[in-house]
Amino acid sequence: MPLYEVTLITRSLSKTDLFKAVHRAATTLLDNGAVIEGMKSLGHRDLPYKRIDKQTKEPVYTSNYFLINAHMSLDAHKRTKTILRNDLDMVHVDMVSETDLCAAPFECNLDELLKPAPERQAVKDLRDNQKMGHFTRQMIFKRTEKEWKSIPKSYPIAPPRS
Repeated sequence: MPLYEVTLITRSLSKTDLFKAVHRAATTLLDNGAVIEGMKSLGHRDLPYKRIDKQTKEPVYTSNYFLINAHMSLDAHKRTKTILRNDLDMVHVDMVSETDLCAAPFECNLDELLKPAPERQAVKDLRDNQKMGHFTRQMIFKRTEKEWKSIPKSYPIAPPRS
């Protein structure tokens, strides 16, 4: 069974109601075949953006954060996620597998981005593999045609008759 990190964000509740909500979430996990490895409270924090309470439809700006590490099957993952998301005391529920957490970090290429555009390798590749559309080709043709017509042409002088 894969390890999942379950993130629970509850609405602002009193201690007794908060205990009941977390207890309800933990028993839901256990009833559906999950094995809880650890549980952390991250405390009462401000949310990064406004969420809406399911019951009262009022905006929620602060809430309690909890992390639960649990081993569970894929079926249990789907069932518990839907059950916990429908819980009225939960503002947000998310489950992330351990394999997603251990994914390779994104490589930063800030040095490449800070170079001027003509010196960047990505711009050079674009120029080398450039594909032009019909409209662009037509504009280039018209411009070169206009330049060709603007060049004064001298008439050839016929060779003298002998």
